[in-house]
Amino acid sequence: MSLDRQAKELAASGKDVINLSAGQVDLPMPDAAKEAVRAALEADRTGYVPVAGSADVIRAVRDRMGWRDGSVLISAGAKPLLSAAIACIAGPGDEVLLPTPCYTSYPEMIRLSGAVPVPVAGDPENRFTASMARLKQAVSARTTALLFNNPVNPTGTVYRADELRQIVDFCIEHDLYLITDEVYDTFVYDEPFRSLYGFSEVRDRLVLVNSASKTFAMAGLRLGYAVMPDRAADTIGACLSHTLGCPCSLSERAAIAALEANEAYRLHLTEVFRNRRDALYPLLSAIPGVKVEKSAGAFYFWLDIRSTGMDDAAFCRTLLDREGVALTPGSAFLCPGFVRLAYAQPEPVLTEAAARLRRFFV
Repeated sequence: MSLDRQAKELAASGKDVINLSAGQVDLPMPDAAKEAVRAALEADRTGYVPVAGSADVIRAVRDRMGWRDGSVLISAGAKPLLSAAIACIAGPGDEVLLPTPCYTSYPEMIRLSGAVPVPVAGDPENRFTASMARLKQAVSARTTALLFNNPVNPTGTVYRADELRQIVDFCIEHDLYLITDEVYDTFVYDEPFRSLYGFSEVRDRLVLVNSASKTFAMAGLRLGYAVMPDRAADTIGACLSHTLGCPCSLSERAAIAALEANEAYRLHLTEVFRNRRDALYPLLSAIPGVKVEKSAGAFYFWLDIRSTGMDDAAFCRTLLDREGVALTPGSAFLCPGFVRLAYAQPEPVLTEAAARLRRFFV
């Protein structure tokens, strides 16, 4: 966020900046969602809604996501749902396993609950997936949950069915809650996405979070949804009630319109970002001094810059100063020596960014 803010300040001052640091879809949200907001305003639908979300929104989420078992909660984005789940499942004296690299807010959410994040380094030889050997070494009598992300921000990794099976079996064996963030499930390019909800035997300990932010380009409208066991929903819902209140009534109307629309928008979104990935990957992989794998999901490339000998944060600052390209240092994701590039920009902009990166290295 610091680099994103710096990039925006430089751009505002007139500098030619290409900001690839923030993970935000750059396309407009569905027309049906826009019209739903206009209609809701005309009808003065600006009052409180139920804390757990309106019944018609919950039905739309269940229908679109295929969530039959458990309770569904609606809130102001995925973050409050994840944070409330962690706060209700873990507390002082508890530990939460955290595969890394990981999204920057995860360890802070765990610390805010009073619990201790236990980073578990992913396997760099296997797409930085969670290492079962390291997870087994890290689990203890104090461990209450595993916080998991798929597709993964920042690496773009998508877990295969056999790898998810290992995660499920591990959590069942050690009696852990499995708190899962699947907000990038629309952005999967090579194989069908497998949700952890598909493993019915883990649903009694699964808190699965998704949102409209990425799927429908509605990041600023803040509307997330989660499915969880009934016993967890009672407590997590109460936590949200006292800390956040209800979801935004207008965002609910936008979300229900998007959720009930046909699949054309989501398919278009996936295709646009697949094309960007496919166009940018050969340009990045041809840059001397950079190692990069083709991401399978999300909209990030995870660049290995260790050969430069530079600290990743210093690398990002220098790149921004010299070439006007903003990336995110891997240390923000608990994995120094790497940087994250978000390809949430049109292809011509990404092509120019790759040219500037090459110039920086050469």
